[in-house]
Order: sequence, then C-alpha cells, then structure tokens
Amino acid sequence: MRELFHADGRRRELTHEHADLVDWTHRWLYDLDNRLSEETLDGTFPFRRTFKYDKSGRLETVFHHENQGRWLEESYLHHKDGTSTQISYPQDHRQHRGESSTLFDSLLHISADAVRIVTMRDSREKPLEKVLYDIDDRTIHRVLFLYDDAGRLVEEGEAYSDNTIRDDFKNLYRYDAHGRCIEKEVRTPFCGERQTTTYNESGDVSTFKTTPLDIGIDIGPKRPWALHYGYEYDVRGNWLVCDVETRTLDTAETTDIRENRRRLTYWD
Repeated sequence: MRELFHADGRRRELTHEHADLVDWTHRWLYDLDNRLSEETLDGTFPFRRTFKYDKSGRLETVFHHENQGRWLEESYLHHKDGTSTQISYPQDHRQHRGESSTLFDSLLHISADAVRIVTMRDSREKPLEKVLYDIDDRTIHRVLFLYDDAGRLVEEGEAYSDNTIRDDFKNLYRYDAHGRCIEKEVRTPFCGERQTTTYNESGDVSTFKTTPLDIGIDIGPKRPWALHYGYEYDVRGNWLVCDVETRTLDTAETTDIRENRRRLTYWD
C-alpha cells in the first residue's frame, strides 16, 4: 500500500498494489480553500462522495455516488449558538446487511438496524448526544458523552431515560499528563476489553495492548494481543521506517508473532 499526502498533511492518494498490479486507488480532492470537495475509489466496488459547504465554509451535505445512483449520506444543521446537528444515513440497510464488519469497540455508535443517526454537537464540535433510529423511526439506543475540564472525552455510553449511563454498555478513557489517551475500557453486555497505549520519547506509539475483561457472556476463548512499534528517524525527528510486530496468544498458550513494515518518504 502506498499513501501520498500534501505538504500540510492532507491526504491525497492511497493505492493498493498486488503482484505488480493496482487493485484499487483511493483519492481525496480539495477546493481552492483546501476543503475536501470529492472522494473517489477506483476498483472492484467504485464510489464517489461529494461534499457541499455553506457560505460560512461549514460542511452542509455529503452525497454518496455509485452505479445504482446517489443518496444523501450526511447532512448538517448549524445553529445560531454555535452548536450543530449531524444526521447520518447508514448504508448497511441498503446493501451490506449480510456483512459483519462491525468493530467491537464501536458497537455503541452503529447498529445493523439503524437507518438514521442524529448527533448533537457543542460549539467546539464535540458530540454531546447521539440517537440511533430504526426504519420505523423508533429509538434503538441513545448515547451520551462526558468530558473532563480539559475537554477530553472520559466516558460515552448508552443512556437510560434519566440520562444516566448503563454500566454494562459504555467506553471509558484515561489520559497521561500530555493529554494522550493511554487506556480505553470497553464494556458491552456480551464481553469487554481494556486497551492500553504507551508512547516513546518522540511521542509516537510504542505499544498497543488489549486484555479481555472477565465480564459479560463467555462466548469463546479470550486471547490478549499486542502491537509493538519500532522506528527509524531522520535528523528532523520524522520517522522513516516503522516496524510493527503483532503478538497474539493462541489456544496452545504459545505466542504467534507477525511482522509488517511501513516506510515514509519526505520531499522538500
């Protein structure tokens, strides 16, 4: 995989190559104000997304285009007090209902039955409340977000009618003195896990570990796993090579190790 960026960090192109052939290419296009205007994917399942902004430069609508036509993917309402409302229309109910690509720690925010997701954001664009609706416009569940005095997310979870958060369906976060997330605890009615992250002296991630929690329903073996990162830096402190080692514990209580390498090239 080869990814290109603009000098200011904006994503430009991501290409996946296999056996000297290009499988697919993902591109991001911007307008004269450096706002994302179009996103395209060329490959087996091509698509195009277009972004429209209001006169103040605030995102207003996102449309998804495919061979079958186009549909509204997101819309935004911007209020006079600086708050906003985001309305998302998931595509799962249209064509991906049979897929199970749900990330374990994202179960709060998505549902196979959700056809509309409404998120209320404060003046800093931080989410305050999210409501998932089914095809009959009934609430599937409602999520609340809690922040500390520094504006960092410390808790998000399904809300009861009295605005308290369920203890068995939420995510908890902890941060270090630099404001970096060092721990995330995921709790669901089925199972849970603790994710811990450490950083090196350059501020880059050095380890990412997950440990199963003894909660919920025991539906199978719970194996801890970890990512270990090693870097090569240039004289300006940019990392050029990142070696990632994945360690998982298999059923025989032995460690399975897999490695991959990422490389960055900078142009002046």
